[in-house]
Order: sequence, then structure tokens, then C-alpha cells
Amino acid sequence: MPMADISRLAMLVEAGENTDAVAEADLLISLGIPAKTIINEGLIPALQSLKDKCTTENFQLLDVLLASRAMSEVIDQVIARKLEGHMDLIANMYEVANKSLTKTKTLVIGTIQGDVHDLGKHLVATLSRMSGIKVINLGKDVPPEVFVEAAVREKADVIGVSSLMTVCLPAINEIRQLAQKKAIYPRIVAGGAAVQQVDDGYLDVDYIAFDAFDGINYFLNGW
Repeated sequence: MPMADISRLAMLVEAGENTDAVAEADLLISLGIPAKTIINEGLIPALQSLKDKCTTENFQLLDVLLASRAMSEVIDQVIARKLEGHMDLIANMYEVANKSLTKTKTLVIGTIQGDVHDLGKHLVATLSRMSGIKVINLGKDVPPEVFVEAAVREKADVIGVSSLMTVCLPAINEIRQLAQKKAIYPRIVAGGAAVQQVDDGYLDVDYIAFDAFDGINYFLNGW
């Protein structure tokens, strides 16, 4: 019987071996490894490795792009497929207080202007959608006013904003001010390596998520 090896999944993602990474994730699922464990011990370490590569002066963009493709395919082809339609698994994964999930919340999410890193945000968006949240994914390099325009249009409960680069943090601070001018008051949640270096008061947000699971738990149970 094949042995489960989550560290091999992380290695394949980091190496950009998308086909093998998807196959390894499929194997892990077939062996009964929980999706949350695969994410925590396989995908998140790979994501951290990619972040570390992006902070070095001699990183190779192609390597990062290939690894990004591998991770996205594992999320979309394996994790999302495993979780789709299994709301009992979702409720257990995020310790949802209201197990019936009768009230659908709407999340507008994107990476802030000036930042083109997309993987962490993509993971949160995909898992949020699987948890029963309506997700409007704005992509990357998103100006503050676009977050607010989407929140008005979609009547969003939450604005989720991600940043890996500290130089982009001042733009996050503009979101609440712009929202108030439009007379809307969604919860604003920030995530990513850069925002974890400051406090929520500095960014004028309601919550700083430590990781994808922390953020989604807040979306579902935070208020």
C-alpha cells in the first residue's frame, strides 16, 4: 500500500511539478488524510517557501510561477473537489458555530494595489467558497476604491485584503475611509506576511488573520 507523504507534496509544489503534485494530493486524499492536514502540512509550508524565495535578490521568477501553478492546481483539482458539497466537513474544519450555514455571507477579496502575489489569497478564496461563502475574487494589484465599489455592488459582509509587501500597507488603510464615504460598513479582514507585522489599528481593519483557516473562521464566526 502506498505510504502517505505530505512532505513530498510540499516538495513537488515547490519544484513546480504540477502533474505529480496533483497526483500526490489525490493519493493523500485516497489514503484518508484530512484536507485540512494536507493544507497545513503540505501546501502552507510550500507557500512559505515561495514567500521566502520572493524576498531574495536572486530569485527566479519562472520557478515561482511554476510553483504557483502547481499549488493552484492542487487547490482547484483536489482540495476543492474533495470539499465541494460536503458542508459537514466544512463545518467541522472551521468549527462553525451555526452548523446549518443558513445565512450566506458575501466576501469581496483581493490582493492590494502594488502587490501581485496571489497564492495565499487564492487559497482563502477557494476554501471560503467551499465553506458556503459567496466569494467575489478581484484578483491582484487591486486599488482600494475597487474593493469598495465591489462591496457596494455585491452588498458584501466582508472585505478581505491580502498583502505580502510592506510597502503596500498604506493602501489598505484607505479602504475603510472609502467605504464610510459610500455609507457601507463591511467587516475588513487583512491577511498575508506583511500585515502580520503590524496591528489592526494601524491598518484600520477589524481583524488580522494569522492564516487561511483563521481568516475563514472569522468570516463565519467572527461576529
